[in-house]
Formats: sequence, C-alpha cells, structure tokens
Amino acid sequence: MLQILFVGFPAEGHVNPTLGLVQAFTERGDQVHYITTEHYKERIEAVGATVHLHDDLIRMAKVSVGSVEGVKQFLNLHAQISLAILDLADQLKQTIHFDVIIFDKFGAGELVSEYLNVPGISSSASFLIPNNAMAEKIFKDKDASLFEPDQPMKDSLSQIQQKYGVSPKHPFQFMNNKAPLTIVYTSKYFQPNNAMFDDTSIFIGPSFPERVGHSDFPLERLEGQQVLYISMGTVLHQVEHFFNACIEAFADFDGIVVIAAGEKADLSKLHPAPDHFMIAPYVPQLKVLNLADVTITHGGMNSVNEAIHFNVPMVILPQDKDQPMVAQRLVELEAAYRITKDQINVESLRMGVHEVLSNPAYKENVKKINASFQQSGGPAEALTRIDEFLKIKSL
Repeated sequence: MLQILFVGFPAEGHVNPTLGLVQAFTERGDQVHYITTEHYKERIEAVGATVHLHDDLIRMAKVSVGSVEGVKQFLNLHAQISLAILDLADQLKQTIHFDVIIFDKFGAGELVSEYLNVPGISSSASFLIPNNAMAEKIFKDKDASLFEPDQPMKDSLSQIQQKYGVSPKHPFQFMNNKAPLTIVYTSKYFQPNNAMFDDTSIFIGPSFPERVGHSDFPLERLEGQQVLYISMGTVLHQVEHFFNACIEAFADFDGIVVIAAGEKADLSKLHPAPDHFMIAPYVPQLKVLNLADVTITHGGMNSVNEAIHFNVPMVILPQDKDQPMVAQRLVELEAAYRITKDQINVESLRMGVHEVLSNPAYKENVKKINASFQQSGGPAEALTRIDEFLKIKSL
C-alpha cells in the first residue's frame, strides 16, 4: 500500500482531471492525502482521498496573466499559498511517511517534494509546453527585469526559506513545476508537437468519475431537443456583455440554449431571454454535454476534454492562458470553429454555431480525438508507470 500526497492547484481545470487517478489509487487500497481548498473537498473525498485544506486565495482573485502586474500578482499569490501548503505538509510529515508526491504544474508541489525529500511526479492539466516556451510566452517583448519579485513576494519567499529551507529555482517555477515523470491528461495524438516529448511524459487521456453533489437543474427539458451549451469557464470576469450577445444571437435558435454563467457573473445585468434559454450560475456540465449537439467554450483544457468525451463539436473562443494553444490544435484537427477575441459578436456567434451544426466533419473529427483518449491507457497506465518509477527509486 502506497502513501501518496497530492498537492493540487485550486481550480476546476486542475482538480477535475486528477479525480480519476485518485480514484484508481484508492480503489486498489492506496492511501491518498490531497491538499486543496474547501470548494473541492466534497468531490475529492468522493473518490476516496483524505483532504487537507488551506485558505483559497485564488478562486475569487481578479488576476490577468496577460499583463506584467497580473503575472506578478499571480506569482505573489502562489508564494503566499506555498507557505500554507508547506505548513500542511510539515504537519502530515509528523505521522505519515509518503512514498510519492504528485503535484500540479502550478503551485508549491516541487518545493514540497524537496522539503519532504520524497520522489515527485508532476501532473499537467493541459498540453505540455517545451521548457523555454513558457518564458517566451510570458516575456514576449517585455524586459525580464519587470518580473522581478516585489517586496511582498520577497517576504513570502524569505519566510519559506527560513522555515523550511527550500526556495524556488526562479519565480516562474510556481507556474511550471518539473519532475522526472509527468502525467498528462490527454492523448499523444491531441498533444501539439508530440514528437518533442519522450516516455517520461505519460499521456493517459482524461477520465470522468461520477461527480457528487445534488443539482436541481431540469435536464429533462433537454431530452429530444437540439441543445446548444454555452460556458466560458469559471475564471473569466465581466462576461455579461458576452452572454447578452448570445441571448441576441440565439433568440431564434431551434432548440434549447443552456448558459452556465459562472458564480462571478451578475445575472441582473443580463437582458431578458426567450423561454428556450436556461441560464444558471452552475449547471451539471457533464450531464448537459451528454445531451448537447454543440458547445460554445472558452477553450479551457478541462472543458474541451469533457466536450470531446461526449463527442460534442465546439465553437471555441480562446481568451488567454493555454486556451489559444488548445484552440489552435482543435482547428488543426478540424474539430472546432474558432472565433478570435476581437471577432466575437452576434453575427460571428450565430455563424459559428450554424457552421458546426451543418458540417458533420467537426463531429467526426471530435470522435477521432475521443478515440485516441480511449486508447491512451487511462489511470491504470499511470499506476503501472508510477509503480515502475518507485521500484527503480527504491533500488
């Protein structure tokens, strides 16, 4: 029986992909301890892990990683959270000897592995990015000195060093943790530039354990209808203007339009919608996608994987982070219709949905990606490779 510590990053698109792997460990009798925040506690406990909580500084933070100040703010939050996570890891260390730490590409995981002196494996919620591409993407034409840690971050890093004797090799480690093995929740077929990555990257495909939690969303209204599902994820701000454009664009849609507005949207700012619209802060996404014919998405990796799993073709509206890369790959594989940020309007939305619904090639190409997911081995493949890795480490 293994003692496993997961160090997660508290965001939907980072936690959800790990649930199948956690469940695979617990179902074979391993003990999994998972460091996260209150918002994700119930779903992680449902797959058999013991959850350890830290304060959530990320979830409601308004951070734009497209700006220098936004990146610095994001890194500052990471430094603060890392101190809290190391405190939890230190407490667990008193009574548990961990065999392995599995940590998100984002966050404190590499520091925790170093502090506990336990083998680490990274967990990539999105596509892999070559080592130098992350810095190139962030810096672009900017002076690297602009990203020097400010005083609050220096203070947090100093506390970490003084208390636990570890420090990030550079501030951007918080956005690209590294390890000898990396678990990737997609297929090698879907991964861009896949020839660049060797067998230390384990492409297991996504998995979708049954999620706990009660929802009173009336799914029966969708049965037998053509369904358009619209979601821009959980991290975007000021989405009301976009949703109003959707209300206008699909006022005459022949079917049901479901909008997952997210908890940050101000529903009072939305225009009155026709009766065939269903708008809510939260909807059971997997169950809606199971009934959907087309989805409009921001292109977050988690949302895209879920749409592919249910063979739902996409109109993709990439905003930032990894979304442009995900959108580009879908366009290359002819599995989605892309609308760039500066081209989002009533007419382009209407045209995009019409194109995807009227051209069966989109759905067929989504099915090809889904088939590659099914052939990737899933959590069982990850367990086999992790066991082999730990066996070699123990020699």
